[in-house]
Amino acid sequence: MDFSMILQILIMACGIYMMYWAMQMKTTNKIPEMLTGKGFPINRAVDPESFMKKTFPVTLGMGILLFVVGTISALGVLALYPAAETILMICLLIALVIYGKYLLKVQKKYLIGIVDEKKKRK
Repeated sequence: MDFSMILQILIMACGIYMMYWAMQMKTTNKIPEMLTGKGFPINRAVDPESFMKKTFPVTLGMGILLFVVGTISALGVLALYPAAETILMICLLIALVIYGKYLLKVQKKYLIGIVDEKKKRK
């Protein structure tokens, strides 16, 4: 087992983990620590319901994407096309960056209460 296989299995596991916590958030109506950071006081959140409403579909979708990409890579579906696998991993990285930026924006708005000044002026 080489390092790339271990990495692909970790990507699959991260996808399963994200899907699990997205479903937990939906069923228990509690924000998982994974989405807020360790030690964030959830009881002081400005609008936790809106936060969950905004993050659930995106978190579930990101988990599905991680799982699918990890599975495709681990099974070697694109083994004959290394360029396609590289492009797939680059697209996954871009999706992760976009997800991270979106999560920060939603955290600031619904958990902390910081409103974007650019939108406030318009």
